[in-house]
Amino acid sequence: MLAQSKINKMNFKNLVLFFALFPAMAWLGASDKREKQTGPKPNQLVQKSRLLELTGKFDEAKLSKEVRILWLSGPEDHGGGEHDYIRVKELFVPMLKSISHITVEEAFGFPTQEQFDAADVLIQYLHLPDLGDKQFKMFRNFVSGGGGVVSIHESCIMRPIKQAERLAECIGCSWKGNRESKWSKFGHDHPLFLDTTHPAFNGLPKSVRFNDESYWNLLKSENVKVIGALDRDAESKSFAEILESDGVRSDAFWTYELGKGRVFGTTTGHFTYTYYDPIYRLLLMRGLGWVLNEDPAPLMPIVFEGITNDEGLVGTTDTMMSYKNRAR
Repeated sequence: MLAQSKINKMNFKNLVLFFALFPAMAWLGASDKREKQTGPKPNQLVQKSRLLELTGKFDEAKLSKEVRILWLSGPEDHGGGEHDYIRVKELFVPMLKSISHITVEEAFGFPTQEQFDAADVLIQYLHLPDLGDKQFKMFRNFVSGGGGVVSIHESCIMRPIKQAERLAECIGCSWKGNRESKWSKFGHDHPLFLDTTHPAFNGLPKSVRFNDESYWNLLKSENVKVIGALDRDAESKSFAEILESDGVRSDAFWTYELGKGRVFGTTTGHFTYTYYDPIYRLLLMRGLGWVLNEDPAPLMPIVFEGITNDEGLVGTTDTMMSYKNRAR
């Protein structure tokens, strides 16, 4: 009886320990499963001929005006191959400079007033520093006065909520707080639907697929129009219906108008390899064209630049996860 009592006590302790650890074990298992589904994996290469159906002819296309771009980057803050703000800047700045009528300057952290004054459009891919009253005023005045912004991924995150509200006044959307806004990786089994009635995405497929990350349930200012969202089994729905679906991950792409200025934003763009994906480049360049109120055709060479092989296939299969972060 005494031996049996000791065994029962041991079993009871083990049972208590199991249930104490069960939530953590379950979470770990779910995380492992999710990582297997959404771990870094670029899209397959795409035939150039198929992409040309989306870009159209652009050999003779030119912008109607001179465009001054300011690219804003910051210190890399993630593992290599993720949030490579400097590396992505070094990839895109030369490509943009190669387009006729475009000049590009660079800023780090946050622009000066002189840099804002000299720019037509700001492209930002970084985690913005904490901004003060003067900087928020500079940013908002730049947009309302006719400046354009392309805001990528973590550039919409700022805390606390009062700072987020001020950032949303400048770019339309921002992080609403950890209890409200959500983030997650997504895989090729989770389609990203586009509002093809919007001029930025008109003529593109109803949905595209990436393996990347997005945020949703963001804080939104007036005049924000969500034009990209993640949803499952929504092929038969209109984009408006998708935005009302249970479980939709909205805010993948948005546009915003403030005064005379335009903003094109996205919460995607986590992995570095995504910037080597021709479809992702196409979406960014279509957004830039909308911000500039220009035909995007002159920007289309960037869809293919440096990622087209001798067999006419475009893209990359390199996950780029071996990269190292750099402070600048």
